Amino acid sequence: MSLAALWYFVIGAFWATYLVLEGFDFGVGMMLPVDGRDEDERGELLETIGPVWDANEVWLLVAGGLTFAAFPVWYGTWLEGAYLALVVLIVVLLLRILSFEWRGRVSPRWRGFWTKVNTTASILAPLIWGVALTALLAGLPVEGGAKIGEDRYLGSVLDFFSPYTVLGGLSLVALFLFHGAVFLGIRAPENLRARASARARQVAVPAALVVIAWFVATVVVASGTADRPAWVVAIPAAIGSLAIIAAAGFALRGRDGSAFAATAITVVSWVAALFIALFPRIMVSSLGLERSISIEQAGSSQYTLTVMTIAAVVLVPVIILYQWWGFRTLMARLGRGEPPLSSGQAGLASGRGDQ
Repeated sequence: MSLAALWYFVIGAFWATYLVLEGFDFGVGMMLPVDGRDEDERGELLETIGPVWDANEVWLLVAGGLTFAAFPVWYGTWLEGAYLALVVLIVVLLLRILSFEWRGRVSPRWRGFWTKVNTTASILAPLIWGVALTALLAGLPVEGGAKIGEDRYLGSVLDFFSPYTVLGGLSLVALFLFHGAVFLGIRAPENLRARASARARQVAVPAALVVIAWFVATVVVASGTADRPAWVVAIPAAIGSLAIIAAAGFALRGRDGSAFAATAITVVSWVAALFIALFPRIMVSSLGLERSISIEQAGSSQYTLTVMTIAAVVLVPVIILYQWWGFRTLMARLGRGEPPLSSGQAGLASGRGDQ
């Protein structure tokens, strides 16, 4: 396997890590208006992800930075086509960050506004990511044979939308909603845990149906658009389908911990199915399969990839250890018998800390 192909799958692993970790954050945000009956309860729900949500976003920066360094053609062409959607995504993510920071620092009448911002952003972000990622397989008007420096994207942002890509976006929204619901079934305060578990049971079957539909569609699209053998893509698709079915079964029996592990496997399988379906291409061209952008064509020089490999061997374990420490240390604070701060208490604490 070449270094370019190796880095392609490494970047896929980083995307999977980001979506698994940020996925339950988004899911909690979606649950705020339905499982929090007042702003204090919504504050308690947000406290379940308060120690880790910003650390989870680091994996997006890592995935994006590595994509730029290892595959500048892929990064540039994808960004050129999806620039409008990505601008919207950046605004959405920034507003979500502000919702965490400002919700506890403003007057009570504004807390509801920032709660709605968080929920809206938590729905829009996975929807946009799902459309943007699955469009790579669905086919975009790209010219893989263009010379370096010439325009490679020949369409508009509207070319990202198709029934398959919309299904991809909806599948991530449904999967993250389920992922967040079972997470709250584990981490929510005692007074809200039963409600979160009941919500997980409600969304389990609909989420499973949408996600399985996406896996089936991915096998069909990969064998048609990308000319990939169906059985190759069917392997991760089958694993993901079995995992989401198991997650639904666990949730219906009230086993939220097992359901959370199964939804995490489903997210990894979602990314694996997409990246395996694309290989050895990195963007499928709707103008003709021969005009697609391949991994080798999009990759950086051998020297750059070698330096990146050496740096990754040193730095990636450090990042993983830091993330592990963060979860072990910060999340444990919610399990020592002290209830999470309510929104009002958080605001008072923030005010004291600022003085």
